[in-house]
Amino acid sequence: MSKEQYCSPHPAHAPLLLAAVCAHWRSIATSTRDLWSSLNFQKSSLAEDDTELLLLWLKRSGSRPFSLRLVLEPAQSQPDRFSFHRVRSFDPFHFELSLDVEWDDLTVTQLLCNLFRSSAMKSLTYVNFRGFRSDSSPRLDHDWTNVTRLYLAYEMSVMECGWILSQCRRVCEARFELVGYWGESSTDPLVFAPMLLKYLRQLEISSLEDLSPLFNAFNSHSLHAMRISLPRSADPWPHIPFIDWIQRTGCRLQELRICGPVTEEECAEIALIAGIYPTVSDAPGM
Repeated sequence: MSKEQYCSPHPAHAPLLLAAVCAHWRSIATSTRDLWSSLNFQKSSLAEDDTELLLLWLKRSGSRPFSLRLVLEPAQSQPDRFSFHRVRSFDPFHFELSLDVEWDDLTVTQLLCNLFRSSAMKSLTYVNFRGFRSDSSPRLDHDWTNVTRLYLAYEMSVMECGWILSQCRRVCEARFELVGYWGESSTDPLVFAPMLLKYLRQLEISSLEDLSPLFNAFNSHSLHAMRISLPRSADPWPHIPFIDWIQRTGCRLQELRICGPVTEEECAEIALIAGIYPTVSDAPGM
């Protein structure tokens, strides 16, 4: 099986298929931990049987890095029979979580804050393009200590984006979409405390808000690739804070893509200081 492919809990697919061939194959399949190190849930509801299935997968994966993909579609019934606290008792060495959720904020909050609050989580993908936010929606309050890969595509503010980055001290790849799509920008200047992201190598941000506070705050000498997307309704390209960031950090980018209102003169200055001419495209329309 491909390492990038999530295992399906279907009896016609591995590993359940292998375990059903005969007693000998079952013994080999159930003791081969790599076969149980990923799981793909693609359902419209969660029930107690799903709890047992996930617990079985976690038990047979042992201490192997575990990857879970949840694609949850809207349903009439809420997953109140899914035992979040039982699954939380497992703390694998390496947890990779991918969420594609279209339920309401209460359900998502349960999933994120109760089911997967684990310092073992190293990769988090959370996609919710429909949005679940309400005035009472809490911030993603995870233990971000060991997160190395991060992809968040849900409605957040620049303040929340900066807060999450400040907690991910070991992050290597970070991608944020829909930044600034939630709430109104504050009229007060937004200032972040300095943050050192010494392992960050790739950063992608799509934002409707001014990104100057982020450039003013974070340091990353190891950053190799950056992509900034600013829709037409966003603030202008934060040229001066970006130039100051390059000069302050001494970062030598190998790839720089800007989707937004950057001028030829600004590109020339970036090339002079950063040593790379940015690839520029039109800002995506809203």
